[in-house]
Amino acid sequence: MARDAEGGLNDSTLLYKTACPHPDCGSSDAFGVYDDGHGYCYSCDRPGPVDGEEVPETPAKGRRRMEGLISGTVEAIPNRKLDDRTCEKFNYQVGTFDGKKCHIAPYYDEAGNIVAQKVRLPGKDFTVLGDLKAALPLFGQHLCRDGGKLIVVTEGEIDAMSVTQAMGLTWPAVSLPNGAGGAKKSIAKALSFLERFDRVVLCFDEDEAGRKALEDCLPLFTPGKVFVATLPLKDANEMVKAGRSKELVDAIWGARAYRPEAIVDLDDIMDEAMEDASWGLPWPWVTMTRNTYGIRRSALYVWGAGTGSGKTTLMKQLMVTAMRPDLIEDHTDLFGRDDWRAPRKVASLFFEEQPKHTLRTMGGMVIRKRVHVPGTVYDKAELRAAMESFRGLFFPIKLRSRSWDEVQSTIRYLHHAEGIRDFFIDPMTALVATAEDERRALDGIMCELAGLAEELDVTIHLVSHLSTPDGKSHEEGGKIAEKHFRGSRSVAYWAHYMMGLERDKQDKNAPTLCRGLKDRLTGDAVGIFIAFTYDRESGLMIEAPIPEEGEDKPFGDESDEL
Repeated sequence: MARDAEGGLNDSTLLYKTACPHPDCGSSDAFGVYDDGHGYCYSCDRPGPVDGEEVPETPAKGRRRMEGLISGTVEAIPNRKLDDRTCEKFNYQVGTFDGKKCHIAPYYDEAGNIVAQKVRLPGKDFTVLGDLKAALPLFGQHLCRDGGKLIVVTEGEIDAMSVTQAMGLTWPAVSLPNGAGGAKKSIAKALSFLERFDRVVLCFDEDEAGRKALEDCLPLFTPGKVFVATLPLKDANEMVKAGRSKELVDAIWGARAYRPEAIVDLDDIMDEAMEDASWGLPWPWVTMTRNTYGIRRSALYVWGAGTGSGKTTLMKQLMVTAMRPDLIEDHTDLFGRDDWRAPRKVASLFFEEQPKHTLRTMGGMVIRKRVHVPGTVYDKAELRAAMESFRGLFFPIKLRSRSWDEVQSTIRYLHHAEGIRDFFIDPMTALVATAEDERRALDGIMCELAGLAEELDVTIHLVSHLSTPDGKSHEEGGKIAEKHFRGSRSVAYWAHYMMGLERDKQDKNAPTLCRGLKDRLTGDAVGIFIAFTYDRESGLMIEAPIPEEGEDKPFGDESDEL
């Protein structure tokens, strides 16, 4: 196989290699001349002239070369039993670095540019040149289609090449850029790509590190998607070197499907079941914490409100106080513990607001100023310090599409790679805006969101639009019911908690009433149990007295049906 003028692969045969004709390359032996008359340089990754032709320009899609990268020659690696066709497919080269012979594994970005190289030196030492963060998550990923029947994931580049060679250069194999130690983070980053294949076969090393990497990575995948290959030797390359390539292929096709443990033994859960019920995490308002027993993990909270009722402000305030628990009232006496004081990471997916605006308004909440309002006087240094306090804690999400698959894989990645357990999505209807059958699409998404919250043991806050009720509108303070939520049947069924925010927009002094509609844990948090007013100085939702006319259902009324 050879590279053609556009950087693709064709079936021409290599005749010889010589110096590159490009003056800015300088390689003496990386330019291949092929029997169909074309040439290609594997050092600067560009086509070139043959027999005195003019040097062609770089293709329009552009190929750039990162500063500091080195070049070598593509050739067979006898001690690894890898032939030149395999090495050429991956552009895996042999060269010199700091006076020592080395192997050069190229890493490409989405545009097909080599942006990094992993240079392997004698004694298993290696160094990275270029910008590995700019590369695709997995070695060899640039050679893969966008989905297919099967893909194999190995720990190292040599193993990925060994699998590809054993399978006749026809099936895709990729490897982890940082080996077993970084397996979980690498797989999480590439999860949306890998999930497009019918079967993902993990062919990790048969050692303790490889087994630990498997344990970390298997739960990341959709059940039934991932398979585990078991080898009689340490790794894929050991199989090839031993002349056992057929057994390697058999092990890949015969890989066992990973299935999570479904049957629970009572002995495994008895001690936990005997533990006393515990409080969740604090809300920014002690009254709300007391009445709901705190924010729960493994829970999906759905918030519904008319426009201008404060739902987005409330979401931001929840994020701010998660990252900055020092800003909320002391809950130690209520909880009997102070572990709630630890800052928590949050991720937001606000479809109707730019991340920079979210960051700015949250910074304003910290300094108690509505800095997003023109004419507000504030200290810029104080605002910057407030926003800096979110560094490493705030992860805004800005997707290229509104695909639920992309949202789900992003949540999984942020949880596994960054340890995030608090997610905010506003509004959920944006996820089904382009669906042919909005209600059916929402049914599936709500089911998967609730399952995702339980699977990852995270908290997901979801803002929902409301349908127009009979009688008084929600913008006039109309009472919110479960049936008013868009896709109400699925929302009411799958949500762990449902909250409605009611406010008459025509009355500037009217508070926002929080009506509990569903509480799966205890059934207690139903009816109106807290009221808020919007402080136009600080931009915060402040607890307010509940008007007498708002007390239409006493808190904890056991006659209420869930």
